[in-house]
Amino acid sequence: MQNKLNNKIYNEQFLLLAFISLITFKVVMLPQYLVKTAGSQSYMTMFFMIAIEIMMLCVVYGITKNGSILQLDIPKWVKGVFAILVFASSLIKSTILGSEGVAYISTSLYGSVSWSFVTLALIIVSLYLAHKGGKVLGRTVQIFFWVLIFALVFYGVFSNFNFEAINLMPFKISSDLAVAGDKFLMWFGDFTPLLFMSTSPSSNRKKSTMAIWITFAVIATLICSVGLMIQFICIFGASGAVVGNAFLNVSSLNKISFMIGSVDLPTVLSWLIMCVIKFALLLYAMAECAKFFFGNKILVSLACGIIVYAVIVYGIGNLKTSYNLATSWLRYFAFLTEFLVTVAAYIAMRVSMNKKQKAPAPQAVNNQGEAYEKA
Repeated sequence: MQNKLNNKIYNEQFLLLAFISLITFKVVMLPQYLVKTAGSQSYMTMFFMIAIEIMMLCVVYGITKNGSILQLDIPKWVKGVFAILVFASSLIKSTILGSEGVAYISTSLYGSVSWSFVTLALIIVSLYLAHKGGKVLGRTVQIFFWVLIFALVFYGVFSNFNFEAINLMPFKISSDLAVAGDKFLMWFGDFTPLLFMSTSPSSNRKKSTMAIWITFAVIATLICSVGLMIQFICIFGASGAVVGNAFLNVSSLNKISFMIGSVDLPTVLSWLIMCVIKFALLLYAMAECAKFFFGNKILVSLACGIIVYAVIVYGIGNLKTSYNLATSWLRYFAFLTEFLVTVAAYIAMRVSMNKKQKAPAPQAVNNQGEAYEKA
């Protein structure tokens, strides 16, 4: 019962977590990789894949309204299969994508600090949030939501760059778009951790307010992903293929930086918050899957953190290895798992609900039995 309460969040918190889950690692190295493969039209790939993710999040939300994936009234062995698949997928994503965050922090922020220290700090904070459950994650993102808004407003007000729309030309749809979408699947499909939460409407929110929240979340997701991709291409053009950390390089071009130097603190701070929450979401999914088999113990969460730490520090260790793993066959497993588990869980939930509706009520069965005895 306690675990159910720990994973219960409000609809607004679900939207904020979904936004962070979708955006965080799409604004770091992915724009560079997409431009290198698909050129000036790579923003189309970003838009198409983001649109698919948003549609899948509707399915995820439909499931979480009835409880987390491990609380659904479906066979236990089916839940076990889901837990194994999501654990493996979350492990792959947390180590490979997490390596991007570690690489950025260790090189861009602190100047070649050891991966082991950065990874340890990141895992300690994220693991604490993950172990506390979905409710704490939801409250955390709700608190830091205003930091993200401030960073977005700051960038919008003080942005200063030459919008070279010519860099988006020529407009054409080529096979390179499909190649880019296939090659970088690892950076898409980020919604299975949300399946382990249970959503409910807030008592002080009206349905009309919720519609505004949904609209805002969709627009913000498109602006921060596709919009950033378009800006990245307009600023750097073909040279974007050698420019990493897109969010930092785009946001650093503001009016204040030309007067007093670099003013990237709001952007960096907001991304670090998103990185910690995204990392915590992946560790949370791993821990929930492991607890399904080994019980709700803190040692289970610690074991998940130790595994991720060991893989990032001793198994990957650098951005090149991370890229090679991200573009290997592992991308198909991680991407297909996200979709197959979500669709299968929704189907299993609907089948279970239909069986309940068709089953006769207990009182009706008792009345029929009494009538038969009297006869």
